[in-house]
Amino acid sequence: MLVGLTTSFSVFAHMNVFTYAMILHSMTFLVVGMAITSESGDILFSTNESDVLLHRPIHSRTLLLAKGLNLIGLALFLAGSLNFFPTFFGMGADGARWWFPLTHIASITLLSIFCCSAVVCTYGLIVRFLDREKFDNFAAWTQVAMSFLFVGGYQLVPRLMQRFDGLNLENSPFLLPLPPAWFAAVDAVGSAQSAQHSIRWLMIIGFVVTGALTYSAIGKLAPSYGEALARLGESRQRTAKSKPAPLETTRSRHSFFRWWMPDPIERASFRLAAAYMRRDREIKLRLYPSLGSFLVFPLMGLLDRRTGASPFIPLLTVWMLGQLPIIAMETLRTSSQAAAADIFATAPLETGAPIFLGVRKATIFYLMLPALCIATGLLAFVIRSRSALFLALPGLIAIPIVSLLPACVDTYLPLSRSPQVGTQSAKNTTLMFGTMLTMGILAGISYVASEANFLPILLLVETAIVVTAYWALKRHIQSRPLRWN
Repeated sequence: MLVGLTTSFSVFAHMNVFTYAMILHSMTFLVVGMAITSESGDILFSTNESDVLLHRPIHSRTLLLAKGLNLIGLALFLAGSLNFFPTFFGMGADGARWWFPLTHIASITLLSIFCCSAVVCTYGLIVRFLDREKFDNFAAWTQVAMSFLFVGGYQLVPRLMQRFDGLNLENSPFLLPLPPAWFAAVDAVGSAQSAQHSIRWLMIIGFVVTGALTYSAIGKLAPSYGEALARLGESRQRTAKSKPAPLETTRSRHSFFRWWMPDPIERASFRLAAAYMRRDREIKLRLYPSLGSFLVFPLMGLLDRRTGASPFIPLLTVWMLGQLPIIAMETLRTSSQAAAADIFATAPLETGAPIFLGVRKATIFYLMLPALCIATGLLAFVIRSRSALFLALPGLIAIPIVSLLPACVDTYLPLSRSPQVGTQSAKNTTLMFGTMLTMGILAGISYVASEANFLPILLLVETAIVVTAYWALKRHIQSRPLRWN
């Protein structure tokens, strides 16, 4: 709600109804799309339901409709929270009438149905053309692509506002393929005093596309969904797909891990987290969508490269890397087999620190370091001024401290909590905006220090603070006794 309240203040920039609604729907499209993408795997393809539902005479269309309504309910809850304040502030937009709140509620409902139908149709096509062996990986990377599209669509709006008529988007010809524009047109036509002919066409496109996706998801792809649930409920045997690594490679890799993690409990936790990130379908479907947002900002910099725009937007990728280990560790904290985590209560462990540190290093080694390498390569190509890359250093220095936060308040144990619908997406959204706000403040301080030629001094002071805080936090985590709730 705080994010929505901050966004609603844009109405004081004397925007018309369509432009104001476009900003609101872009924000809603990002948050709802990311949340539905993250939660859809658990809702649509929960293997725990197979023993209860598959033997009952329930039609696949009825089951898919019930789960689709579950997704829509989650989407409406998130959309309603984001748009609570903007719905009433919208009455102050230029040309708005007093019934704008009613029209906006209808438009965000339509947007929520569109997002859920698009996700269900995507899964329906996947299960229709792929077998069980290929479903997990393809579904996970499809979620990455959908997250990329949601974040990318959100970033296109301010660029359109800069290029076409300032704060008036009604005459832009590039709005046709953007879903937020379709549903903003509903607000403009329903609550504004006048609407252009092109805005009415956008509204018609929104209704037609949403109706077609909903019909395709429930009416055409339901049989494929039923078959997919049956395949997911069946047990399968895994066969080796590759030859074992050479002895020298394995020995050298183990030597490095023994040096990096001398504690055997830490190494075992590292291997456990790595195995779940590579093999477990639920973990992949919840974790991989968060990777798409880290590639959007450098690619958006390609659009601004010719205009010589500020490197601030591409550098957001590096600053956002601080949230990647936290999101991964929070994802690894939940599992549908959480009852098996009782082994932590019976194991002779004095503290949960080695377990947490092993999971933390797995997320850094397998997720953050590859993402950092990709982001660095893209930034080196996008940003013309190499000196601007030094603005990313304060954010990188702060990452070790940020990655310790999940274990600062209570004992961190992986795979120890049962998943709850909406909990993971709510945490990811809170972490995303919280980390972006913190890193944004740090980025602002870095920019001011760079302009005043004090950036080296800032880096030295920050490094000293980070080293001291890292030592204190790690010692606090290691001294806390293991508590099992």
